[in-house]
Amino acid sequence: RWAGIVATLIERGSIQALTRELAWSAGLARIDPTSTPPTWHLLVEREPLRSPVLRDKLAAALAEHLGHPVQLALLAGSADDSPARRDAAERARRQAAAEQAIHGDPVVRELLAQFPGARIVPGSIKPV
Repeated sequence: RWAGIVATLIERGSIQALTRELAWSAGLARIDPTSTPPTWHLLVEREPLRSPVLRDKLAAALAEHLGHPVQLALLAGSADDSPARRDAAERARRQAAAEQAIHGDPVVRELLAQFPGARIVPGSIKPV
């Protein structure tokens, strides 16, 4: 849920600069619906991003997106799941798929067999 909301806020330009970085690197620990307004507890690893100014800017953007006010609690800690971690995992998956495609390509294998000194340079394969 959090990753989708953050992606929408970024696409719409609702958050910029450090507020975007806060949302991107934070992980949603829980939502407390019993408080008024509901409190969203975010795990934020980097201390400079846990500032009240950034918290309030992100809360305002979330409130506008959701259509109701929210309160944010920024907690010190490393999030197991955040938009940044999901993005990194997706990039790693695409990189592995690209490398596998090159190593399994029949033309590449034939060229490597024809030219004994030929090799695939590590780091030269980029996913599309």
